[in-house]
Amino acid sequence: MSRRGTGEGTVFQRGDGRWVGRISLGLDAQGRRRQSTVYALTQADINAKLDDLKQKRKTHAKSLSMTDTLTAYLSRWIANDVTVNSSGKTLVEYESAVKLHINPYIGHIKLAKLNGEQLVKWQALLKRDKRSANTRLRSIRVLRNALNKAVRLRTIPFNPMAAVDKPKVVRKTVSPLEPDQCHDLFAACEAHRIGDIVILAAMTGLRKGELFGLQWNAVNLDECVLVVRKTLQELHGASVKENRGLTLKEPKTAAGRRVIPLGKVAVEALRNRLAKAEAEGFDTQQVETVFPNIRGGFLLGSNFDRNVWHPIRHAAGIPASFVFHDLRHTQASLMLAAGVDLKVIQKRLGHRDFATTANTYSHLLANAQTDAVDKLEIMMRKQAPKRSKRVP
Repeated sequence: MSRRGTGEGTVFQRGDGRWVGRISLGLDAQGRRRQSTVYALTQADINAKLDDLKQKRKTHAKSLSMTDTLTAYLSRWIANDVTVNSSGKTLVEYESAVKLHINPYIGHIKLAKLNGEQLVKWQALLKRDKRSANTRLRSIRVLRNALNKAVRLRTIPFNPMAAVDKPKVVRKTVSPLEPDQCHDLFAACEAHRIGDIVILAAMTGLRKGELFGLQWNAVNLDECVLVVRKTLQELHGASVKENRGLTLKEPKTAAGRRVIPLGKVAVEALRNRLAKAEAEGFDTQQVETVFPNIRGGFLLGSNFDRNVWHPIRHAAGIPASFVFHDLRHTQASLMLAAGVDLKVIQKRLGHRDFATTANTYSHLLANAQTDAVDKLEIMMRKQAPKRSKRVP
């Protein structure tokens, strides 16, 4: 067999003396690999036929880029690029944005004729259809990434998304629980079989996926510590074979893999959960998950909110606007109130960048600084030396 350079095809001679040449034509819209095969009596003839195929491929690719609709291009981009190079969560997010917020509005436009004015109008239509600013921002990011790839492939000369302004997203104000509210919430957790997950969330700042994926071999109650090694990812979308897909995977960043020291309240919550697990017949060797469903499997986010979190929140008198993720903010607020350095809080929460922690809790930090200044003033008044009287 005679192998040539990448993109030049493969040439070999069969046992009957005929020469065979094969060349890859890339992937089709469904992501299937295409190739063409030619035959000749001599090696010179087979090389000539392959050269002819290569020229036709270039001509076809050029004409395809001129007639491609945005929908056709995005389909290939997701199949050939996003699927290969992105995480499952990113793939689902991109598929959803393309299906719901891009193709129905501008998917019919030829890729080569897509311009800034059409894209500005697209965003106006999304807003008119009452799509949130956050949804519009995600759609902009997805299409910008897709068209950036088209520029690098030289399918289009420049990215027309440069004409589109980002919508202003108003972030939700973090409203953590006060200590008295925490006491009421923790009391409401005692009766539920996995209510201790709420206490652990508030006292460690673990994300929902980290709590759902927590296993007993990552917990050391004697040493009062747990290790975040895994997170449970729940996916929905066309890329998931079933209606839902659960994957236990490592955290996305190195900062997500962390050691969490536990206080007495958190340790007690885990001991209570261990006792409940043993009473249920869920031996830690058979069911490794700390907070399983009633069958010993992984929890689903929607079921958990409906059957666990919402009833506990209601019983404690916590407003419905307070979501489970806000327990993570509660942990940060309690630590700030205790005078813990923001850098320590960053590591505990698993933020990759310090700026994320500072931006999220800047308003809480301002309150903590005010309290610190007041305490400093009191301390200085107590310790200030007496001034001697001036001698005339």
